[in-house]
Amino acid sequence: MKDFWNERFGNEAYFYGKSPNQFLKDSAHHLPPSSRILCLGEGEGRNAVHLATLGHQVTAVDLSDEGKKKAELLAQEQHVSLNYIVADLATFDFGDQKWDAIISIFCHLPPETRQLVHQKVIKGLKTGGKFIIQSYNPEQLNFNTGGPKDINMLYTKEILLNDFPAFSWKKLENSMEEIQEGIGHQGMSSLLSGIGVK
Repeated sequence: MKDFWNERFGNEAYFYGKSPNQFLKDSAHHLPPSSRILCLGEGEGRNAVHLATLGHQVTAVDLSDEGKKKAELLAQEQHVSLNYIVADLATFDFGDQKWDAIISIFCHLPPETRQLVHQKVIKGLKTGGKFIIQSYNPEQLNFNTGGPKDINMLYTKEILLNDFPAFSWKKLENSMEEIQEGIGHQGMSSLLSGIGVK
């Protein structure tokens, strides 16, 4: 998978664009000032950099060395600093009660890895911390506008409710939306969006 993402992010153009995900942008007001935030599967850095411009302390994690290079360039453009760690989420240590928020935007994982990572999210968040997630749901297989083609890597409300049984959800809903994020996400999309609180 590392080679796949390095190849995808190895071009000069930003595969998913430089602008932040709209749901994250709309949800950022839920984050306390100067939050300590962990961004999962952050790729080329668009979401982490946006959060840094809002004054948060942001750590990004991704498998891709090429993604890190692009993210650091984007951070320089926006005059912010970013802590970007190249690591596999399955083995990366999220810490214990460390983060005010953890962000997962289109970070699709196979079931075993997803469950492991979500356990780390629960442990890593401070009490009252926010988990902001947007993913594709299984209906996305009807479109050719982005995301994995494997239904096991697409998320449902039931998956999130099972993975985070003690969370309260400020928002957890499916939607159909037109999204334009670089060349990677283009067109009508079937989405699952959530804001969970530990």
